[in-house]
Parts: sequence; C-alpha cells; structure tokens
Amino acid sequence: MKKKAKIGTLGALLVAVLSAGGYYMNGGDVANPGAAVNKAPTEMTIPVGDAAETVPVGVNYSLPALRANSGEQILYKKAMTISYNKQMRTPNWVAYQLLKADMDGTAGREREFYQDFDVEKKYRVSTYDYSRSGYDRGHMAPAGDFSGDSQAKKQTFYMTNVCPQNHTLNGDSWNTLEKQCRDWARREGGIYSVVGPIYTSSNPERIGTHKVAVPDKFFRCILSLRKGHEKAIGFIYDNTSNRQRIAHAACSVDEVEKMTGLDFFTALPDKLEEKLESSYSLKDWGYSY
Repeated sequence: MKKKAKIGTLGALLVAVLSAGGYYMNGGDVANPGAAVNKAPTEMTIPVGDAAETVPVGVNYSLPALRANSGEQILYKKAMTISYNKQMRTPNWVAYQLLKADMDGTAGREREFYQDFDVEKKYRVSTYDYSRSGYDRGHMAPAGDFSGDSQAKKQTFYMTNVCPQNHTLNGDSWNTLEKQCRDWARREGGIYSVVGPIYTSSNPERIGTHKVAVPDKFFRCILSLRKGHEKAIGFIYDNTSNRQRIAHAACSVDEVEKMTGLDFFTALPDKLEEKLESSYSLKDWGYSY
C-alpha cells in the first residue's frame, strides 16, 4: 500500500530500525532486552520496472505501520512482535521473521497457555476465558514455527498471541496454511510474516470473564525478499468450520489491507511495496493446485 500518512510510515520505520539495532517497543516503553545482535544493515538492489530500489538488509520488514491514537500496545517477545488490542482482548497483529533455524529443532510443546504480564491486569486474558466457549485457543504465530528455540516457542502460548478460533479451522485449513508457510520459509531462505484477526461485525461475539472478542476472519501476509524472486501474498480465512483451500483464501496484500485497515511491509521502499502488494501468484511461490 502506498504510504498514506507520515506518522504511520515513520512509526513503522522507527520500529524496524530499532529492532535491527537491538531495541524494541514494549507497552510504549523502549527497552533493550539484550537478546538481539546489534548489526549494521547492509543493502541490496532490487529492480522495479525501469528503475531500482535499494533495500536495507537486517531490517524487520514484517512490522506493519504503527497507528497513532489507536491504543495498541506493542509487545516485544524473543522472536515476534505483537500489537495487542485492549478492547478486543486479542492481538491486532503478530509479526515475525521465519528462518529455517527457527523451525528446525526439538523444543517441546507447552502443555498450557500463559497470561502475558506485560499487559495491565484489567486487560489481561486468562486461558480460562476460553473454557467451555466452543472455541480453540488459536495461535497467531504457531508454536511449530519456533521448534528451534524453547523460549520463543513458549511465548507463542502467551494469551496475547491467541484468538478464539473455530476448532475445525484451527486443526485443518489454518494448520495447512501454517505448514505451507514453513515450507515456503525453507524454500525462500526465510520469509516475513504478519498474522491476525479480522472483525467485520460492529458487535462481535464475546467469551469469558474478560469478554474476549471472537474474530469473523483471520489474515496472514507473507513477504519474501529472495534476490530476483521478491514477492508477497495474503490470505483471508473465515472463522468457520468450512474447509477452505489455500488457493481460495489467497489474495493480494492490498486486499488484506483494505479489509483490516492495516498497512503492511511499510519499511520497504514505496515503489517496491506497491509492486509486491498489488498482485499475487501462488505459482511464483511454487504452489500447485
């Protein structure tokens, strides 16, 4: 999407630059967790039409634009960044880079979900809010993406990374997309991913003591910057039990932006962002159907 507002663009670039340098936003406070390696980004040149764009390497391109006065709380975890919606009690989005090293490992799966104590108590969701609700605790960043790191994998079980999700969707069509994205990450040498809920209803269903809002749909957008094969694609899934094929859920990133009001991959140069987000091709991702 073409940059619509300087505040959103600068906000996204600020977070991208801070994340590249080892500094992160957590609940509105700048902190240095000491976990990131401070490396100066290098650059690569990507042809766009008759021109070329210079793209820094080492920037976290998964981060959407921050939204002024949105009330979102930005939470940094070891391998992902979360925009938390205090009104809905779900994330707005969860963004991360997915590399082969993240996925390949033997980190065990957690047996429980955890409250996120970076969130103020009155907005904090408990696993018990989902009990007997009829909905799964649906991961946005899936645990399977971080089998190479036990801490990162545990943090996917924080309730700030969870939305009420239809059981069949969670175990079938959505799970199929998650596995496919891991395959793409291996094929592309890494991808940038941003995922979250979509609310089309002005008065969504609520569950639990903390009145967690049930999404109508879910989105995922991914970006590959493999040299000479740069591309992006979006997916939108209904939060229902209907089986949904990847080919039917696929769409352009622009279409996801239009439905969510979010602005993705804003750290990219404008012309390259417009090119990659305006169209999509599953064939370019090596997907046959």
